[in-house]
Amino acid sequence: MLGAHILEPCSRGHAPTGSPRVGGLRGRITDLRLLCRGRTVGADNEGAVDRVSLRTDVVAPVPVTAVKGRGLYVVGMHRSGTSAVTGMLVGLGLQGPSVDDRLPPSPSNESGNNESATLTRFNNDVLLSLGGTWAAPPRLTGDWAAGPRVTGHRDEAARLVAAAFPHEYFVWKDPRTCLLLPFWKTVIGPPEAAVFVYRDALDVARSLQVRNEFPITHGLALWERYVRSASANLDGVPTFVTRFDDVLDDPTVVVRELTAFLQSVGYRVARHEDPAVLRLDQRLRHHRSSGSPVESEPISSSQQLILDVLDQRQGAHRSWSAPDLGTEPDWVEDVLALRRNFDRIRRERPLKDSLVARARSRLLGS
Repeated sequence: MLGAHILEPCSRGHAPTGSPRVGGLRGRITDLRLLCRGRTVGADNEGAVDRVSLRTDVVAPVPVTAVKGRGLYVVGMHRSGTSAVTGMLVGLGLQGPSVDDRLPPSPSNESGNNESATLTRFNNDVLLSLGGTWAAPPRLTGDWAAGPRVTGHRDEAARLVAAAFPHEYFVWKDPRTCLLLPFWKTVIGPPEAAVFVYRDALDVARSLQVRNEFPITHGLALWERYVRSASANLDGVPTFVTRFDDVLDDPTVVVRELTAFLQSVGYRVARHEDPAVLRLDQRLRHHRSSGSPVESEPISSSQQLILDVLDQRQGAHRSWSAPDLGTEPDWVEDVLALRRNFDRIRRERPLKDSLVARARSRLLGS
């Protein structure tokens, strides 16, 4: 699986069918209360509209700036082991964000996640401009990264990323880059290289259920949106692909292969010895599925296809060629749109309550 670098991967895929079945629900969630009982954590700005206005006549802008160092992106869905892999890369000598700018450890991530607090907040703001949140991302198609909703963010983005990573060799991890990488390409150009970490869809959904109280179907929809986006947006980027379970099962092998990959694309890295490997803790393996038919039932055919394709493409790629994963099933957007609608109602309610209270006060005052 990870023993050899994949330098000339083949493409495989077909249109997915079916949808997950959880608790008697198939595909689209019809109980809004079930979908919207979940909570978000961290800096979570929320969207204002459902869909992104797309322009097909825009020209991709020239990047605003180039950071001084060589940046490596760690890309992957939330709860997929990106924090652990980033810690491994820091152990190999790459620099994460400064301590002052680093998000603190949390009960759900006691070792810390090596994320820049300023860039995480900024990415949340960009998602807000596009009409979504990390927990309910919009469907981004066409030339959205060059459109008017995000162009106003580019100068601030260039300033923030340059301040966050002044190092020669740095690593940037934020799951939101799965979605927003096209925007960042307009700011600092394509990534020098990337590590694409993925995990079983049901494991991720269960982890989100525990941390955020998201229904399983919501977590599965998020996984599909993020992983599909990551694969498409990394096209052409030197990329190392790994499944998180393999990182935990044999970190020494993964460190050795990561070291070889980084050296092949021009990074200076430390020797792959204990300091990097020891950053991994088997307790990071939250909510692993047993693989039994019952536990595997919620996985849709499209999600199984994605896992199969990524499993076949593990290893190093001189230039990632996005595989054909078929079309995203309609139920994914149905679920995420319901969440966006609920978020908008929740966001607007305090304003409405304030206006009603002000009007009542004026009436009583008169």
